[in-house]
Formats: sequence, C-alpha cells, structure tokens
Amino acid sequence: MLNLRLRLLACAATVALLAGCASGPSVQSDYDKAVDFGKFRTFGFVAQVGPDSTEFKSLALQTMQKEATRQMELRGYTLSDKPDLVINFKGKIEEKTDVESVPAPYYGPGWGYYGWYGAPYGGWGGQQVTTRRYNVGTLVMDVVDREKRQAVFQSSIEGVVSKEAMKNREAAIAAAVDKLFARYPFRAGQSAAVSVDEKK
Repeated sequence: MLNLRLRLLACAATVALLAGCASGPSVQSDYDKAVDFGKFRTFGFVAQVGPDSTEFKSLALQTMQKEATRQMELRGYTLSDKPDLVINFKGKIEEKTDVESVPAPYYGPGWGYYGWYGAPYGGWGGQQVTTRRYNVGTLVMDVVDREKRQAVFQSSIEGVVSKEAMKNREAAIAAAVDKLFARYPFRAGQSAAVSVDEKK
C-alpha cells in the first residue's frame, strides 16, 4: 500500500538528467493488469507538506505537476480536489565513480627510437589509472488509486545528469515527465490499454 504523504525527494538537479545524455536515459514502466482503468476520470497530486506544516511547492515540483496536468488532460482526465487517481513524484541523485586501469608505457634509461634519452624503450611498465566521477539521477512517477491507496501505474527514468540539462532545468524536467507519460497506456473512462512506444 502506497503512503500518500510521501515527501518529494526529487530536485531540479535530479530531473535534469533527462536531457543531454549521449545514449539517452533508461525508462521503465508497469501497471496493474487486474485494475479496470475505465473507472478513473479525475486526477490530482500528493500534497507536499513543509517543516512548518504549511503546503509548499518547489519550482521543480511546480514544473512536474504542470506538465503532468497537461499530459493527463490530453488523455481526457480532469483535475479534481477529490480525484480518482493521485500522482506522486519521487527522486534521488547518486554520485558514481568509474576507475579504469590500463598498462602504462615504460620509459627505459637509454636511447629510444627517436634518439632522445628517456624516450619509450623496452615495452610497458606499471598501470595507468583514470578516475571519472559523475552523477546519476532517478525520477519515479506513481499513479495511485486514491480510494484503495494502491499504485496502479509506475514509470521511472534514470540517466546521467548532464551540464547542458542543468542550464535548462525547466525544459529538462518537462522532458522527463513527458518520457514517463509516454509509457502510460490509458485514457479517461477507457478500460482497454493502447500500445505505447517502448523506445520513448
């Protein structure tokens, strides 16, 4: 059972992973095949409560909810204070490290093939180690049956946070949400799922 008061863990840096990736982010999705999606016609969002107990929305969250609203309305759903479906976003960002070790050239004492003292001579020696650090972000969208408090659809996206995307955070966030919704195969009041592009 999904706790409908989950805090938003995603930040602008996390969702900025969605743009500028050389190989493209990885997107996964699934939905509950036993649920009749035809009974859902309205939607809303999980309330985010701050430390002072007053409702607040970060800029990143505002962008995510704005784009989610657009996507849901395109599918015929209506925004409501008492929705059939509740949408929640969660995210995290992790630092990763890649260490690569390759044989280093051996510099022998003597005359090399270019005639200079200390030039490459006599094969290889030791290991040359290269370390690369980068951030990987994950954004997850849960679509929840409010009455039963159970997730009926989930989509996630993961990729490397690019510097270019960090400079255009709002566009990157919107692109992320679009990719998550590209896997949502239902329209308001319709039970049958439609085909989705698994490459998106």
